[in-house]
Amino acid sequence: MEELTASKDQLEVRNQKLAEESSYAKGLASAAAVELKALSEEVAKLMNHNERLSAELAASKNSPIPRRTSGTAQNGRRESQVRLRRNDQGGSNSDVKRELALSKDRELSYEAALLEKDQKEVELQRKIEESKQREAYLENELANMWVLVAKLKKSQGAENDVSGSTKESLQFDGFDI
Repeated sequence: MEELTASKDQLEVRNQKLAEESSYAKGLASAAAVELKALSEEVAKLMNHNERLSAELAASKNSPIPRRTSGTAQNGRRESQVRLRRNDQGGSNSDVKRELALSKDRELSYEAALLEKDQKEVELQRKIEESKQREAYLENELANMWVLVAKLKKSQGAENDVSGSTKESLQFDGFDI
């Protein structure tokens, strides 16, 4: 009778440890799910932002205002084009300067937006990699928990058979142990 009581006490201790480990594993899995959801939302936002920037970039490339490029030959051609346009359109010098300043500002804003997009993309790739590592860790922890559950279930079954007592079905979060 003392053996049965001691065995019962050991099983209760094991079940308590298993319950704690299971709770911990559930917490890890829940945290991983929350993290993955947040990352997927951020990925979606960045993809939408990337599409907008790509559309703006394509629109700026297709605009009739020439892009600024490095090199004096390019600048010389632009100045001659501006003079021709000014002469053709009869526009004033201030209109041309304003148009050039607007074009320059737009180009700088597009360059800044592209740089920001690239930085966000690098940050997002880093976060995705970290998330994958966390996910692998959590999956490993969960697998370890299931191994412990199986071992405890197996050892509990063996102890019950050896003691000769009837096997009782214990319930833990819907699983027979």
